[in-house]
Amino acid sequence: MLMKPLIFCLALLSACFLAPAQLPTHWYDHAVIYEIYPRSFQDSNSDGVGDLNGITAHLDYLKDLGVDAIWITPFFPSPNLDFGYDVSNYTDVAPEYGTLADWDHLVAEARKRNIRILVDFVVNHTSDQHPWFKESRSSRDNPKRDWYIWKSGGGPKDPPTHWTSIFGGYTWTWDQTTEQWYYHIFLPQQPDVNWTNPDLRKAMFDVVRFWLDHGASGFRLDATPYLIEDPAFPEDLDPPAPGGPAALKPYNSGRPENHQVLREMRHILDTYPGDPVLLGESSTATIEDLAKVYGKNHDEIQLPMDFLFGNLTKLDAATFKKQIDAAEFQLGGQTPVFFFSSHDHPRQWSVFGDGTHNDQIAKLTAALTLTQRGCILLYYGEELGMATMPAADLKPVPLGPKRPRADDRDGERTPMQWNTKVNAGFSEGTPWLPVESNFKRYSVEMEKKNPASIYSWYTNLLKLRHDNAAFRDGSYVPLESGNPNVFAFGRKASDNEVALVVLNTSPAPQSVHITGMPGTWPGFQHLLMASPLAPVPLGQTLKIAPYGVLIAATK
Repeated sequence: MLMKPLIFCLALLSACFLAPAQLPTHWYDHAVIYEIYPRSFQDSNSDGVGDLNGITAHLDYLKDLGVDAIWITPFFPSPNLDFGYDVSNYTDVAPEYGTLADWDHLVAEARKRNIRILVDFVVNHTSDQHPWFKESRSSRDNPKRDWYIWKSGGGPKDPPTHWTSIFGGYTWTWDQTTEQWYYHIFLPQQPDVNWTNPDLRKAMFDVVRFWLDHGASGFRLDATPYLIEDPAFPEDLDPPAPGGPAALKPYNSGRPENHQVLREMRHILDTYPGDPVLLGESSTATIEDLAKVYGKNHDEIQLPMDFLFGNLTKLDAATFKKQIDAAEFQLGGQTPVFFFSSHDHPRQWSVFGDGTHNDQIAKLTAALTLTQRGCILLYYGEELGMATMPAADLKPVPLGPKRPRADDRDGERTPMQWNTKVNAGFSEGTPWLPVESNFKRYSVEMEKKNPASIYSWYTNLLKLRHDNAAFRDGSYVPLESGNPNVFAFGRKASDNEVALVVLNTSPAPQSVHITGMPGTWPGFQHLLMASPLAPVPLGQTLKIAPYGVLIAATK
């Protein structure tokens, strides 16, 4: 009678101390991928808009920082109603960003520096200005009619369903010419493509091959949960309130049919050399759903972004531990993908900062992500402590050809802060968005001179990831700090080198007694990094400063 409970307890203890067996290592399993919003990175021709040549001009900066790959948000021709995520031509470069020759040059120069480049592939929808959609809406019997999703509903005033778009309003727009409704989970100008149509699927896979043939090392896949809808198109029995969340409904996302599309796309990548990768905007409601995105046989998206972690906005040790433990122990040993800032997320310097200790907190959140096992996403300017521009500062900025509409995410898309000159060195023209007012303090030029800067902290963390075996490819060791304000964990290399990370998420000094290390306490003789400066943690009991970071190792 006692055997089963005893066996269960032993299994539970084993799960607590040992990370699952990890799959064979690929370059992306421990990569730092740097997201670039090209419109705001560097303007090379003084028109106020960043471009591909501007990225090429700063490849040495990215190499020195220590990134392994670049993810470039859409640079395709587009009406820019969603700033590139409404694509009108998948196989060309928008004139404001350069030419296809500029792309080829960028790839060639990046390769010289061992930097890979990922294309942001908008897989769920196109622009309504895409030739495919123009054909599709031209008549009901057009060969491309079924490349998009059309329904009659009850006529021009009664849509097929009353589903809510993520950007507001219904997910259906009436087309007067053909007297049917077309479906869009985002803007009306972003009609969803029909992945169940074999000709559409082939055309999209041809896009994949096009960019792989032009040197892409993979793709960041946009809006992957929404590829296919419930074919019954049921009415929503629990519709969101006005302005409420419309995402991740059982009828509009995470459908089992998505898996076949992703397996086929992954198969194409697997036929190319260089280990190309799929990085997915794989928003899920649960960690169990996230585990499914990798594929039952690990044959779908290699790097699904963990939004359960990335959407956190409170500096809380217990929550961080909960989400990271889940990623380590409930994804079957697959590579987790951690991030905070992005073109869709306010910058972490602003989100987690308390208005007084923002710089120290920025170092803490950097250490939190960059010392983890797995792939880490780093948003341009994050390494400087760039802030989200307040909405009030953006309100007077005029609209025009370079900024066709105001977007509530513009605050995290302001120009990169290179130096203290006019426009922070981003452009000699008038930038499409203004530069954040703090650029004279938070710029590459100024922070490179300061060994205590946020930039210097990031470069040291990235160097640690590359040079230290425990942080490069070591397993994750969950620990208990005995203090709800402090998150502690270990990393263990194959040669038994062990590292310790201790993070105080509170504004007060904290005492901890760390437990959970398998075997005897190893003794951490070497302080690798600390902010503020701290003594070597020789024993299990130690004190850590407000918002303090301590990283130590046995060797």
